Amino acid sequence: MRGFFLFGTKLKLFKEWSMLIGFTHAVRLFLSAGVLFCAFGVFTLSVLSLTSCNGLTFQDDSKGVLKIVFSPESITKAVVREFPDSNQFTLSIKSSSGSVIYNGKYGARPANMQLDAGSYDISIYSRMFVTPAFESVCYSDNKTVVIQSGKTYLLSLVCRQSNVGLRLSFTPEFVNRFVRYKPEVLDIKGSILYPYTETRFVYLNPGNISVRLKEVLPDGSTATPELIPILDRIVTARDMLTINLHANPDDPSSSKSGILIDTSSNWVFENIVIGGGGDGMTKESAFKVEQIAQNAGAKDVWITGFIVGGDLTASGINFDAPFGSATNIAIADSPTVRERIKCASVALPAGAIRDLLNLNTTPSNHGKRVYLKGTLVAAYFGLAGVNPVTAAQF
Repeated sequence: MRGFFLFGTKLKLFKEWSMLIGFTHAVRLFLSAGVLFCAFGVFTLSVLSLTSCNGLTFQDDSKGVLKIVFSPESITKAVVREFPDSNQFTLSIKSSSGSVIYNGKYGARPANMQLDAGSYDISIYSRMFVTPAFESVCYSDNKTVVIQSGKTYLLSLVCRQSNVGLRLSFTPEFVNRFVRYKPEVLDIKGSILYPYTETRFVYLNPGNISVRLKEVLPDGSTATPELIPILDRIVTARDMLTINLHANPDDPSSSKSGILIDTSSNWVFENIVIGGGGDGMTKESAFKVEQIAQNAGAKDVWITGFIVGGDLTASGINFDAPFGSATNIAIADSPTVRERIKCASVALPAGAIRDLLNLNTTPSNHGKRVYLKGTLVAAYFGLAGVNPVTAAQF
């Protein structure tokens, strides 16, 4: 009935207008008013529809927006391998008060996170790493961001290797000599046994690490196993260390001596001899001849060996007098060596050092132990050696 009443009212209004302004003008005015009413109605309906739509999201200006992107860049010294799927990394976001905002897979994170203004700690890691474990390289990143109201913060995460890799190798002589022991690797969080047959990297926490031999006791024994310390190191994230262990045949006096440690790596260069050598820092801890090649490039270090020959060429050494050259000598770890491959070459600079050491004018030096200080080179007359020598003592 209300519809008929409204329609009747409109007809009455149209009749009054037509009498005042004429039928034609009344039609035009009435139609124009109708269009305006229709437009207003459509606009009103549109606004009502928008305000009632549940699918729209309006940004709260009192909050900030955090967007996180992940860079596939990986900085690691581990064995080359495919970078793990970043979507499977664990992402954690905590407020400055410690409240957990998000803790889950990186791939499942919201694209835009609306957060209250404040400071947030963000961490991401490829695996949970706590104690030493084999083949467990870990990539991670940690950032702190400050979110401001009404602003968007774009955070780029770059995961780098955050632990340390260590690989041990053993010569047959070493294994035979220490057959009653098992190698053990320790870091600040724990330890792990490293079998003689193992070839993989064991991953450790950065900081202090050590390697030792642990005595294997008979089943049921209550005795305390003997521990033989091998080395202690301070390492940093991304270090990859390879240590080759040898038994020194020249020092068989006890089980605790005669261990040669040859530490080689693409990234960490060290050499230590226990029971027959050192780190080259002093005359008392001089490198042995067999350590020269692995330390090529080291400067101002000490080396010790026996003078076994001279007159060096690219393919030969004169091991017996007489000697015709005063500019070079050959040294070895034993005075009886007669094999070129076991020797190191030494360049003698003109002056007091040449006068002291050369075999041409002082053939009595043949067979003597000498201590040299200088720069280690990868090749001099085709052999690893010392060039130049800056100090020498018998």
